[in-house]
Amino acid sequence: MTESWRRSGRQVGGIVLALAGGALTTLLILLLFYQLDGLTAVAPSLMLTGTDWQLTQGQGEATAAGLEIRQPGPQGWVVAQGSARMMQAKLYRRLFWQVDGLAPDRELRLVWTTQTEPRTPRERVLPVAGPAGGAFDLSAEPYWQGRIAMIGLMARGPLPQPLIIRRLELQPARLTAAELWRRAVEDWTSFEDWSQRSINYTSGAPLDALFPPVLIVALWIGFSAALYALFVPPRWRVNGLSPYAALFLLGWLTLDLRWQWDLTQRLERTRERFADKDGVERRLADLDGVLYRFLGEVRQRLPEKPARLFIISNDPQGFWAGRARYHLLPHNGYAGLSQLPPPSQARSGDYVLILSPLAAVAYNTAQRVLEGDKQRLPAELLYAAPLGALFRVGGD
Repeated sequence: MTESWRRSGRQVGGIVLALAGGALTTLLILLLFYQLDGLTAVAPSLMLTGTDWQLTQGQGEATAAGLEIRQPGPQGWVVAQGSARMMQAKLYRRLFWQVDGLAPDRELRLVWTTQTEPRTPRERVLPVAGPAGGAFDLSAEPYWQGRIAMIGLMARGPLPQPLIIRRLELQPARLTAAELWRRAVEDWTSFEDWSQRSINYTSGAPLDALFPPVLIVALWIGFSAALYALFVPPRWRVNGLSPYAALFLLGWLTLDLRWQWDLTQRLERTRERFADKDGVERRLADLDGVLYRFLGEVRQRLPEKPARLFIISNDPQGFWAGRARYHLLPHNGYAGLSQLPPPSQARSGDYVLILSPLAAVAYNTAQRVLEGDKQRLPAELLYAAPLGALFRVGGD
């Protein structure tokens, strides 16, 4: 019995020492990895070139040299935007760009939106760049925070010569050991709220996490098992594998506890948002509640019989355009537009819903005409609000 207790004590002590050593080894290896430019492998640079851009205001096209813009839009602005793949702003702080053809007296502005405020564009005037391009550190920019959904460049016309956007690049900044430690804590304690894919998928960590829990636990348990094998050489018997099974179960339990904590946070958030509310109140409390309220006003100005409705936005395949189409059913909504529909598609009696912000379309109140970069559409303004406006197509 005494020998059995001693053997069990050695096993327990070996497991504790192995777990501590595995944790320390995991920490040191990850710190070394990120200090030796491993960050670029986990968080690659964002590069926007010719075909990556969407010209939302102005006339031009993608060429081999870049996005060539020949004329500004109806409001005198040139606006080009691209996807920022929901990158973390505090990680990507180094901005580089190269734009040719910009007059010396014209400002070039960086524009972006965030995941939490997708309908609130932010701007920053960029310093004058040389022929090889410019560089800027966004660390001190107060609105450069959260996750960046869209990023772009804008300039005021007229254009004496074509404006060519050759590239825009965002690179991750090198992180200190203290910053890496804070990132590790954030990756493990961040809360994953409900999303459109929650019914089928859970990431278990923030998007582009530097210290994803599954990887960290796998490294920790793997190193711990290797160290335990050094402390207590394995015996190839059934009970000799029990310490390794215990290590595996401990890692599994650690991940499961974090997942249960995340589910508890979701439950609390759901209770706070929807408890004791009726159907309409729950709609208004949801993620798109502000949009739902706006579309309620829009619906009142639409006929009872389902009508054709063109939904125009700066992200026609995105969440807000899709939700607008859903909330306005059974009207025949088409949400795949970022410009006015061609005259051959729109006819008198159709409706046009413009979701703000959309600089590519303007309304001429004197002539009662919607004006885009390439077409004009006679229309009557039925309703306008900060989130957008509803028009009824007139004329032939």
